[in-house]
Amino acid sequence: GYSTYFFSSFMSHSCYPNAVWHYTGTDHVLRSRREIRIGDEVCISYLPESGLLQSAPARRMELNETKRFWCDCERCLPGIDDLSRGFWCPLCHDGLVFARTPEEGPQKDASLLPAQLEGVECSGCNYKVTKADATKMALMEKDLQRIVDRSAKVKSLTLKQIEEHEVFIDKHFAQHVLADLAWEQFCAHYAAKNRTADQRRLLERRCEYHEKAYPGLSGAHAWALEALGDCLNSSGSGGGAASPKAEPNKKRVWRVAAKDGAEAAKACYGEALRVLRLMFGDDHEYVTDVEAKEAS
Repeated sequence: GYSTYFFSSFMSHSCYPNAVWHYTGTDHVLRSRREIRIGDEVCISYLPESGLLQSAPARRMELNETKRFWCDCERCLPGIDDLSRGFWCPLCHDGLVFARTPEEGPQKDASLLPAQLEGVECSGCNYKVTKADATKMALMEKDLQRIVDRSAKVKSLTLKQIEEHEVFIDKHFAQHVLADLAWEQFCAHYAAKNRTADQRRLLERRCEYHEKAYPGLSGAHAWALEALGDCLNSSGSGGGAASPKAEPNKKRVWRVAAKDGAEAAKACYGEALRVLRLMFGDDHEYVTDVEAKEAS
């Protein structure tokens, strides 16, 4: 079904919104989620929190299909880096290459096109992606989408299948929403097999992706941190899994390496609470639910 929200209908959308709204009883609550200067338009997201992590083509198509407009916000401006579509450089395999956002105006569908990759430059060796490279990379995105779809449909993947999929992702995708969606599915399969160390490892990688792909406060990031805290509590130990590769001198309070399970879980819950309190306030159930876990 559909709902009409009177106050929210007066606010414009942005894929980098400066406000977020919710209802507390009958009260419509609007909160800032980043700095709002005098004269700035107050914008919310018409997409769910997870949708803000999507690629620009997917976000724009979703908004057109549901709200009948083509987004031209600061994250959808044509020709800028799409931080949700990052690959390892096809030449040096160490630097990153990001697809460009789509051209202005209507697009045929949400397809991730080779043209959006052709000519982009590696952050490490300055290699420019060729047309042949771009075609291969777009085909790999289709392969990864099939992995995501299949992982969501089947009751159980074997450990060998998950390992093969992880190797494929690690080889080609540096910072990609489809990798995040695949890790989400793999976490569920690992949880069903009581492989908490592997579940934790991929939850950490998901948190890394959320931080890098979206520049502001993110409910999706907070909920992934909460899930990581839950995983650490259920395992009862912080050991048993290698931490994801991290950028030098870039520590996060939620990083769990070298911490026991309880200490690491509290760090995850603490960072999740920081985000959720700023977005939803102290009394919202999103906050109180995590507070109860942190206190237990």
